[in-house]
Amino acid sequence: MRVLFAPDKFKGSLTAREAAEAMQRGWQRGGAPGETVAHPVADGGDGTLEVIEAATGAQRRRTPARDARGRTREVVWLWDPATHTAWLESSQVVGLAGLAADERLPLTATTAGLGELLLAAAEAGAARVFLALGGSATNDAGCGMAAAAGFAFLDRADRPLDPVPAGLAGLARIAPPARTFPAITGLVDVDNPLLGPAGASHVYAPQKGATPADVATLEQTLAAIAALAGRDLGAPDPSTPGAGAAGGLGYGLMAFFGGQLRPGFDLVAELTGLHAAVQTADLVVTGEGRLDAQTAAGKAPAGVARLARAWGKPVIALAGSVPLTKEVHGDFDAVLPITNEPMTLDHAMQQAGPLLEAAAARAARLVRLGRLL
Repeated sequence: MRVLFAPDKFKGSLTAREAAEAMQRGWQRGGAPGETVAHPVADGGDGTLEVIEAATGAQRRRTPARDARGRTREVVWLWDPATHTAWLESSQVVGLAGLAADERLPLTATTAGLGELLLAAAEAGAARVFLALGGSATNDAGCGMAAAAGFAFLDRADRPLDPVPAGLAGLARIAPPARTFPAITGLVDVDNPLLGPAGASHVYAPQKGATPADVATLEQTLAAIAALAGRDLGAPDPSTPGAGAAGGLGYGLMAFFGGQLRPGFDLVAELTGLHAAVQTADLVVTGEGRLDAQTAAGKAPAGVARLARAWGKPVIALAGSVPLTKEVHGDFDAVLPITNEPMTLDHAMQQAGPLLEAAAARAARLVRLGRLL
């Protein structure tokens, strides 16, 4: 029997590679016969660059760029000189995980650092840029990114405005720079539109520190941005699936840079040879920190499950948190939580490696028992 371990990261605890290796160790400890293969995956969220780096051999580069609070620091991105391709990750630049609780203020958070990285990639000679969207602390529809790249956000008197949501109340016009940019593709891990009950502000801004009043302000601001971007730049429909990714960065890539959106999992699966790995496996094991309603909207474990089903392979998911809902369990043949007793979230995250290894061992014993029966 050949068992393929294809998890995403366990956010805040394990990278996808660490998770795959913990599963592999646990499975071997559980005594199920056969070969095991570690094949970490990603979907455009946190950790995507690590998986892409391993798959492509792209070079690491470091560039000073602003974080979501406007502080400059060195940021890692990837460069493939053979194909003139740059790989960026929003969580590396404006990520939520890097902020203290009292710094999570989406009304004043900026994506300017992403604009700075985009310019660095262009100066390096990039013909194509892939930006993994996910894990951001921002909700500005990419206005900060656009301003750093030369766009002007102006009031009725043509005075420049601060391109954060709290500074755009008087926005009357958006002026593009007199330059071109590389072809850019946003890698999305969700399919939310920009606006409405399922949009960036209502669904994700509360996770970034927004109060109910903030959410209303953010929604109004994004609606105004979309209306003006449509008028001044010929921007696409804000209801495009994925436009709401990363606080509207998906929409910003399309509106300001003529970018395209693509499910991040699909591209990562191609780059890493996941289709062939699933095809040659007898059993697939995937997982992430939390399986929930967002899993089916573009997250890696659901993508792995779809591939497994396409090839007629059974698939098991291991996760730190598993709600008892059919919409999550329906993607998998079996879903197992890694916690084995009541514990705090902090403890579970600190012990994610041993807990995941132990859960994989339990799953292996169950598979071994099934084969005996």
